[in-house]
Amino acid sequence: MNAPEPPLEGPGRRYGVVVHRDVRIPTADPDVTLSGDLFLPEGAAPAPLLLTLLPYRRDVAALSGSAVFRWFASRGYPSLLVDLRGLGSSDGVRRPPFHPQEADDALDAIAWAVRQPWCDGTVGMWGGSYGGMTTMRTAARRPAALRAIVVLESTDDPGHDFVHPGGTRGALGPLGLWSMTMLLGQLLPPLDDYADLAERARWRTRRSERPHLLDLFGPGPGDPVWDRARIDASAIDVPALCFAGWRDLFCEGTLRAYEKMTGPKRLIAGPWLHTMPHESPHVPVDFLQLALAWWDRWLRDEPNDADKAPPVSVYVEGGDAPRWLGLPDWPTGDSAVPVHPATWTCTVAVRPDPATGALSGLWAVPSGPFGLPLDQHDDDTRGLCLTSPPGREPQLLCGRPVVTVTAPWPRVSVKLTDVDPMGRSTLVCAGLWAGEPLAGGTVDVTLGPTTYEVRPGHRLRVVVAPGDFPRVWPEEPGRADAWPEVTGLVLPVLPAERVGNADVLDFPAPDPSSLLELLSVATGTASEPPAPGTAPVPAAASASGPPVWEIADDHLGNTVSVRIALSDDGAAVPHTHGRAHRVRGRQEIAATADRVRPDAATVTVSAFGEVHTDTGHHITVDADITAQASGVRATGRITLDGHLLFDRQWTAGPPHPPALSHDRSPR
Repeated sequence: MNAPEPPLEGPGRRYGVVVHRDVRIPTADPDVTLSGDLFLPEGAAPAPLLLTLLPYRRDVAALSGSAVFRWFASRGYPSLLVDLRGLGSSDGVRRPPFHPQEADDALDAIAWAVRQPWCDGTVGMWGGSYGGMTTMRTAARRPAALRAIVVLESTDDPGHDFVHPGGTRGALGPLGLWSMTMLLGQLLPPLDDYADLAERARWRTRRSERPHLLDLFGPGPGDPVWDRARIDASAIDVPALCFAGWRDLFCEGTLRAYEKMTGPKRLIAGPWLHTMPHESPHVPVDFLQLALAWWDRWLRDEPNDADKAPPVSVYVEGGDAPRWLGLPDWPTGDSAVPVHPATWTCTVAVRPDPATGALSGLWAVPSGPFGLPLDQHDDDTRGLCLTSPPGREPQLLCGRPVVTVTAPWPRVSVKLTDVDPMGRSTLVCAGLWAGEPLAGGTVDVTLGPTTYEVRPGHRLRVVVAPGDFPRVWPEEPGRADAWPEVTGLVLPVLPAERVGNADVLDFPAPDPSSLLELLSVATGTASEPPAPGTAPVPAAASASGPPVWEIADDHLGNTVSVRIALSDDGAAVPHTHGRAHRVRGRQEIAATADRVRPDAATVTVSAFGEVHTDTGHHITVDADITAQASGVRATGRITLDGHLLFDRQWTAGPPHPPALSHDRSPR
């Protein structure tokens, strides 16, 4: 246990925070305990617990100081971050990703927490992305102590929204970035206490396990495993605060889950990518205060602004005056307007291009706060385009557009864009369909939800293509001489009277003092104090370089490539002994599609990590992933003090040479 931090200054009561690392949480299996980091408000009365379960290793979260958990604890809420079973410092054998029994870990953590003297017997649960899924999974089981949840940018159907978008195999997101994140978590050494024998034993066992990459690649689209991964959001009846990002890969999933929830609920949908709302470089909002008000209202029964807010708050993109609107419901009711695109201007490329999609940005990839869509014009010219006449009045779209097309291809990608008088094309929303067409040969492609205002003088454009790379693998359309026909379009237009009656909201930006507080944790200036008799750890800010995102369109070679580079030049990770490990790393991600030979597309990821442990050891980790539609390969290599410790290759797909294994672990 660490000494408490000093009380924080500012309006309202603040508490010092006592941090307990690697708290062991019993489960129904007597041989398995879960590992959690517990943040307690010093001197506070028993209070509701805020719980989060993630697959990403709580000791890795310490790289950035676990700042949000500390922030909630400093406001009087004990906070607990738990490693899922078989991952990080938790015992047991890991489950496949998105497994329904992940909720069992949360139920065990809740049962343990309500017996502790610092908990008043009630629990709130929250999380973003995967953490939102574990939150919703648990709420659907209805444990008695769980009284409210907060869900950020997540989904109730990870198979359809992430692994196999639209029913076809995903590429850069699931098999590239996310699989590498999990592979690094499998290979990196313990970052709490490297000298702990139990921690090293888990590391020795885990690094040889089947990586998540193979779990995602093996069961294809339509496999029953993805049906079992769905979450029954209709069973969630506790109060739920949901945050969705219009430019986030889980926008549809968050709104779909919100629509199904049956308890008191609130939706906040902003223009964010896959990042925390207060950390977004685009229209950030004060997530911390919004969540705190939700907890106070539903966990402490304290009336506040959470009672006065409209049920739905949406940010209007586009238009002359982007703004927040308050609405009474979502979806917004009967506002579907049929349009006849046959009267629009039609342009068609020479041949269908299976490699389009890169200009749509990284909205469908969990890359963080960068990668907004670019001008779609060049991608538009490679598909079938129907462009409307210029509009005379502003038109506010609020909901999900539906495009009806004939389907001569096994896969159809549809975009809706906003074309300005200069010809620039801005992505509004997109949809993807794969499968067999219905009777009559047509399919309804439902595009992602949006709230977007089209200005007078602008034109709408429907773009149809046979692919969406690097979101999914490119595929030969089959009939290069055949194009779909757009036979219908329904736009979710919010009537002018409803627009006029909607509340224009003054959404608060993040509080500067809260941001400084979070920054001080992330940079080490508010890190955990050393235990008595040990030297303090020097503050060491992580010197992360700016992310790199590049698109290269080789017209001579008929290829298009997307490259992402991420780096972190070092951070100190303090732990219970008052000393620290030093960690740095980098990743290079590339996705390349060939317009002539789409089956030759590749996604490659290479990553390097380096750890200088507090015990004086130097550990390096090299990991690589190569993925194609036909197969995947991953490699992991670890050195300890310059000597090869581990070298392994895993493959799936067509026959490969036997996997190589080399492990010289000290026993």
